[in-house]
Amino acid sequence: MSRLHIAVHRDPPHAVLALDGELDMATAAHLNDAFMTQYEAGQRKVILDVGALTFCDSYGLRLLLRLQDRCVAGGGRLVLADVRGMLARVLSLTGLERAFAQSDTVEHATTQL
Repeated sequence: MSRLHIAVHRDPPHAVLALDGELDMATAAHLNDAFMTQYEAGQRKVILDVGALTFCDSYGLRLLLRLQDRCVAGGGRLVLADVRGMLARVLSLTGLERAFAQSDTVEHATTQL
């Protein structure tokens, strides 16, 4: 059983992927698959709701960067919503908080797409 649960909400022209659990080497493929399903369906504007993410290692960070690059390459955008706690600290410590568009809420993130 995966330690990462992903709820997908399509609200064209964007998709919201709500992450709950741990994003690491063991679970990154699950997020990649969920993202690619949306991307291949034409969703280029993606919000990752990370408020319930409890862990993210360097492998997870690299995946987030790759997903963002894919969105941008396809003419879209990726926004991290509800960044707090552990993920906010990891992004700050690594300097990656500047690499991602961020929003306090999913609703506010839609205005950044």
